[in-house]
Amino acid sequence: MKLYSLYIAAIFVFIAVFGIRPLTSLYASSLDATMFQISLITMCYSVGPLLIAIKIGRFIDQYGEKIPILIGALGIGISAWLPVLFQSIGMLFVSQFLLGTSQILTIVALQNGVASAVPSRNRDRAVGTFSLFTSTGMFIGPFVGGFTTDYFGYLMAFIVLACAPIVSFIATLGIQTTKKKETKKAKDNNLGVTQLIGQVHLRKTIIAGMLVLSALDLFYVYFPLYAESIGFTASRIGILLSVMAGANMLARIFIGKLITLFGRVKTLWLFMLIGAVGYACVTFTSSFAALFLIVFIIGAGLGVTQPLTIILTYNLAPVNQTGEVLGIRLAANRLSQTILPFLFANLSTLIGLGSIFIFKALLLGIGCLSAKGIQEKQATIEKEVQDVK
Repeated sequence: MKLYSLYIAAIFVFIAVFGIRPLTSLYASSLDATMFQISLITMCYSVGPLLIAIKIGRFIDQYGEKIPILIGALGIGISAWLPVLFQSIGMLFVSQFLLGTSQILTIVALQNGVASAVPSRNRDRAVGTFSLFTSTGMFIGPFVGGFTTDYFGYLMAFIVLACAPIVSFIATLGIQTTKKKETKKAKDNNLGVTQLIGQVHLRKTIIAGMLVLSALDLFYVYFPLYAESIGFTASRIGILLSVMAGANMLARIFIGKLITLFGRVKTLWLFMLIGAVGYACVTFTSSFAALFLIVFIIGAGLGVTQPLTIILTYNLAPVNQTGEVLGIRLAANRLSQTILPFLFANLSTLIGLGSIFIFKALLLGIGCLSAKGIQEKQATIEKEVQDVK
């Protein structure tokens, strides 16, 4: 029951977040915001999570997932209403800060809740199913946002998207709140953040996740602007964003078989490479049909890699610090999302929006090389789990 409640909460959180984010960049552009202002608005999404992600992980390790999801769902709904109630560029900064902070509350809790709700032998399937639900939300959100904007305007689109986290809130009410028992020995053995990051394979996994999630994030922020610059309407942009999410969904159906065939690490770097190739192709065409195919390739590549980084991070974490390590992973992701908008804003000013996709393709290619060096310690992990039980 807990697992299905988490799945339902996830899909509606992602509908809201992945509908609001591209909608915000387009709405900011309609208010005559400069590219630098849009980059700052994008950065605001990452600042709150960067500050609190690790603390949220520690809270979840001790008190469970329910409270962070409830607060996060409420915050996401409020963030969608702010541009409606206060129609200004300045309020978009506040809205994105609240959206990012609220989203980190939900995502760390959801990831840890799903991974911990099942035995280790079923974790690949559970996280894969969770990722399928999140990608469904990623598919629906831009589609709803784009078409609502074309027919009813930006403000109505924000109002419609604000309804989605209400469902997440209701689904989470049924989750039992439990305080985790932690022995004195386990508490004394807890590692500090520096020690955790010092573990080479865990660090490589966090870096891989950082590159993958930032690639997804940058696509949802900058691709709408690029597509608009080559003459696409909001509904066409929404279709392409939904195609990416649809490819996420399709690819994630086969995660279990891919892991059986290649193993987690090889599957991770192979599909990072596929995503890099797709990114590199974006700027070489303005054809809707060609971009449809390219976006599908990117979605399939990154769709497989994202849940794999969650599984690997969870598996490599000390058993009593899984929430904290997932928080570190997301804090690292948000660090890249804080820095990269400035870099990409300058690149786009100098040599155009298309340069963002080429540069990100190079970063994903470098990430493939790092990911190839990850080694799992599954036997050790499973022994630790048995010791805790």
